[in-house]
Amino acid sequence: MSEETTQTTTTNEESTQTDEQTANTEPVKSVLFEDGDTEAEKSEDTQPEDKVEAARPEGLKAEDITIPDGAEYDEELGKNFLDILNDEKLSRKDLAQKLFDLYQSQSMKFLEGMKAADKERVKKYEAELLQEKADWIKQCEADKEYGGQKWEASQAVINRGCEHLATPEAVKLMQAYNLNTHPEIVRMFYRAGQLAGEDKSQTAGNGSGKPTDPAMAIFGESLKDF
Repeated sequence: MSEETTQTTTTNEESTQTDEQTANTEPVKSVLFEDGDTEAEKSEDTQPEDKVEAARPEGLKAEDITIPDGAEYDEELGKNFLDILNDEKLSRKDLAQKLFDLYQSQSMKFLEGMKAADKERVKKYEAELLQEKADWIKQCEADKEYGGQKWEASQAVINRGCEHLATPEAVKLMQAYNLNTHPEIVRMFYRAGQLAGEDKSQTAGNGSGKPTDPAMAIFGESLKDF
């Protein structure tokens, strides 16, 4: 065998060995063209399910909300509010709608509370008026001038004085505020009734012969200013 033939055979053997080594070696891919997940992503995907849940951010809590000074935290309202905010399944539209519905329900609740409070105040006011009226009537019945044993007879005199002095509108106004039972208002009408029931053939000391005006007798010259 010639030297040239020997070199050719050696070269072919080396080429065959190189091809076998190349076939047994995985081709090197550029990272740029790799498909699928990276090693880091594969590592995250293989984490236990409970660890994945723990890695998620926690929802808002009551402690995350700043309450203004002097305000009290409403447990029920706060829970409903945070439940809506922490619901990750809600779209922005659904989130807005739920927050508005919560606001609307609280507004109605507030108005109902105001109405209930107003009714309670009115009820209390009416009860106070009734008690005040009862107290004043007792004082009238015990008054030294027109009460006591004279009380039944005095009522006719009081009524006569009221008819001479007060208009129906004035009477309604006094009744609305219990002034018709106030001991001093009753005293005024009692004295007016006495003057109205006196002999009208003579006046009170002026000799003019004109009837005495109970209103003028009670209020004097100051009545002319009205």
